[in-house]
Amino acid sequence: MKRILTTLIIAVLAASTLHAQSTVVCGAVLDSLTRQGEPAAVVQFFKAPDMEKPVAFTTTDPDGKFCQRLTGAGEYVLLYSGIGRQERRVSFKLGEEESFSLGEILIVDDVQTLKSASVTAQRPLVKMEVDRMTYNVADDVDSKTTTVLEMLRKVPMVTVDGQDNITVNGSSSFQITVDGKPSQMFSGNPSQIFKMMPASSVKDIQVITNPGVRYDAEGVGGVLNLVTNREATGGQSMADGFYGSLRAMGSTRGGGGGLFLSQQKGKFSWSLNGNGMYMSMPGTTTDVTREMLGGPGGTTLNHNESAMTMPMGMGNFSASYEIDPQNLVSATAGLMVFGTTMDGFASTTMSGGIYGDGFSYDGTTFTKMSSNSITAGVDYQHLWSDVPGRSFILSYQFSGRPSTTLTENTFTAAALGGFDLTDRKTDGTQGSSDHTVQADFTTPLGATGTLSTGAKFISRLNSSFQQFYLWDGGDWMYNPAGSLDYKFSNRIGALYAEYKTTLGAFSLMGGVRYEYTWQDVKYAAGQGHDFSTSYGSLVPTASLQFNISQTQNIGLSYNMRISRPGISYLNPYVDISDPTARTYGNGDLDVERGHNLSLVYNVYSPKWIVNLTLRETLTANGIASYSFYDADHLLNTTYGNIVRTSVTGLNAFVNWNAGPMTRIFLNGGLNYTDLSSAVLDQHNRGLSYNAMLGFQQTLPADFRLSANVVAMGRNYSLQGWSTGMSMGMVGLTKTFFDDRLGISVNYTMPLTGCKGMEMRSYTSGKDFRSESVNVIPMQNLNVSISWSFGKQGSVRVKSARKTIQNDDVLNAESTTESLGSSLMGGGAGMGMGM
Repeated sequence: MKRILTTLIIAVLAASTLHAQSTVVCGAVLDSLTRQGEPAAVVQFFKAPDMEKPVAFTTTDPDGKFCQRLTGAGEYVLLYSGIGRQERRVSFKLGEEESFSLGEILIVDDVQTLKSASVTAQRPLVKMEVDRMTYNVADDVDSKTTTVLEMLRKVPMVTVDGQDNITVNGSSSFQITVDGKPSQMFSGNPSQIFKMMPASSVKDIQVITNPGVRYDAEGVGGVLNLVTNREATGGQSMADGFYGSLRAMGSTRGGGGGLFLSQQKGKFSWSLNGNGMYMSMPGTTTDVTREMLGGPGGTTLNHNESAMTMPMGMGNFSASYEIDPQNLVSATAGLMVFGTTMDGFASTTMSGGIYGDGFSYDGTTFTKMSSNSITAGVDYQHLWSDVPGRSFILSYQFSGRPSTTLTENTFTAAALGGFDLTDRKTDGTQGSSDHTVQADFTTPLGATGTLSTGAKFISRLNSSFQQFYLWDGGDWMYNPAGSLDYKFSNRIGALYAEYKTTLGAFSLMGGVRYEYTWQDVKYAAGQGHDFSTSYGSLVPTASLQFNISQTQNIGLSYNMRISRPGISYLNPYVDISDPTARTYGNGDLDVERGHNLSLVYNVYSPKWIVNLTLRETLTANGIASYSFYDADHLLNTTYGNIVRTSVTGLNAFVNWNAGPMTRIFLNGGLNYTDLSSAVLDQHNRGLSYNAMLGFQQTLPADFRLSANVVAMGRNYSLQGWSTGMSMGMVGLTKTFFDDRLGISVNYTMPLTGCKGMEMRSYTSGKDFRSESVNVIPMQNLNVSISWSFGKQGSVRVKSARKTIQNDDVLNAESTTESLGSSLMGGGAGMGMGM
């Protein structure tokens, strides 16, 4: 009897052990169009055929990946459902295996739900992850009439001041990519391009604060990525078809239009996106008071009036061919033509000190600038059918940016007070060209891990050719002393490795990147000496995320970033268009290195989305501009690795869906900046803030109203500060004929000053003090109309999961590209903090 009982007990225990066999089930929830992971998505598991009560559930990590332990063999069903998404069910069977991979689970938008979102639910404008934020521009009603620059004011961790200067994560050192690819069109003058670029051409704006080691190590503030060419997708499944849209806009400042076309035919698809804009900005005035300290002293008063016109055209073409489910070839090409013409008048008065009884003179400035860019690239992607998540990608890209600048300065006198007031002209060309090859390999490692490795090589050539002329009374005479012919080449090789894994509620990522740079500088003409140098940079990154619950997570991340100075910082050409000042670059600049530490908290529900980011950025050898007087009493402005910068910031984004037809959101930040320079023996610090409060309401008859208020406090640089600003925007949008025809009206105005937005700045050094007042016309009424045709939602141009991203150059804006720049030396004394 005992033997029988013992045998039965052993049999029961064995059966229980077999029944208790557990399996770790892993997979990834991805957007079917962008192939980006769906973070914080709730995934439920049911034991078939019972679909009433789940046996387990989990949430995805920032990359859309998940792992869940299931106990017992048999048939299971995975269920995914989300607001604005089609429900997805995946059936699978478990046996005695320890791990089981579901591979990629592709999800698509529920078009019918989104069309009726004003009645049932609103799709979130922001997707939050520990290392990035994604702002859904396409779902923002303001995108129909405003520009990309205005939309950036709404994006978490992005700040746009009154002079259109952009900072990301509290830093002006950041990189810009378009659809994950670098674009030379944004090199040096991003704010002007964004100001001309219609927001309707962009689907998402991503702020990547912890890019990871696959990205180039450049950009202290991170990466700003614009996702475009998604208008035709609509989240539907692939099918043959043709789609297009036309858009036109007119305002009190100019007008423009655009065209989008796309087609899908079998395995081949293509899309074309083109935009043309023309803008004018009359009536900008600048008044500058500059005082020489120490010695004999002296005061300079300068009044400037300017008018500017800016035409722009840009186009992007994408195509892909799916050889088979495992092999894909895709190609992209882009062209941008951007111009600026500025006419200005200046009146200068000098008195006291070295100027004695004083004197004055008038002058004019004419500047015509053309900046073009071209990009072309091809990607090959191979996937392993037997190993979900494994991929190999080989990419090549060419990009070039030729530009020309013609400046003429005339004066009412030939010489006064020892200053040479001979009429002068500068005719210059600058160029930059890149050739890049990159290979990436990604593979699952273990039940929950992913390993990514890659290599990259960039060959870049920058050039500057400046010809200086003086007027001899009858003709322009070439002056070799003020001319320059300069070439600067960079060759950069890089290797990287990155590992990601999920352990229960924790997600971890760690990686390292090594870059080696070879630089050569050659002078064919002008002041300067040839030299060569090389150096290596080891760049680590790490992040840790903990999912507190299905709707809350917290994350800690660290990364090191570098910024190589671009040609606008390095160019030693001396700009002497202002007889009282000199402006030039510094060919001896070193690479800027910054350390970033951030703590991120996210919480979300159908009504609320809250993101809080506490960050610290430390840069020991920051690049900044600074000014000083030379022995000839001329104010010199140049750049140097002279600043130690510490920025402690708190960013907050709060979105409240107050009702099915009402949305209220706040995007703001508070920063404490501390800047010091042992070289200049100067120290500056201060507290700054920025905030945007937005309101969106769907009215009867499906009219959509939006209202936004922007406020910003002081900004601090090493040698001074600039005041903040405030502005308001209101818009109304209506669609007809099943959303094919859209009409929008938008009005922008300053909230202080009847003539325009007033910006004040103060700059001081050991031997000078400067104050300036800029009045910028801001009032603008904009009317936009768009028409869509063809088979909506049918076309998508596929692209490789990874591609080239050259985010490795730091450039400064030219004076004609900044609204705050002044004519005839008006802004010569302004410092710029980095």
